[in-house]
Amino acid sequence: MSLADDRIEDCDIGPLWAEHYPQRIDNVLSKTLCLILFYVIADRAHSIYPRGDWSDKLEYALRFYGVPKDQYYEIGKDSVET
Repeated sequence: MSLADDRIEDCDIGPLWAEHYPQRIDNVLSKTLCLILFYVIADRAHSIYPRGDWSDKLEYALRFYGVPKDQYYEIGKDSVET
């Protein structure tokens, strides 16, 4: 993915998360990207796993993208606090 791209591809989500999640405390751009990825994952969870309730869809999406559940919820908590 380059900065010129206008879409985050599925294959980029896990690597971007792994790179920027550890940096989010000291780097505002990494924190912002993690928030964007948080919402992208939530949005795409509906389409990549059409069966089940919301928690099933989100669990599947997190596994699909390789994003640890506890990290995902930590970003969600941070978004409510800011």
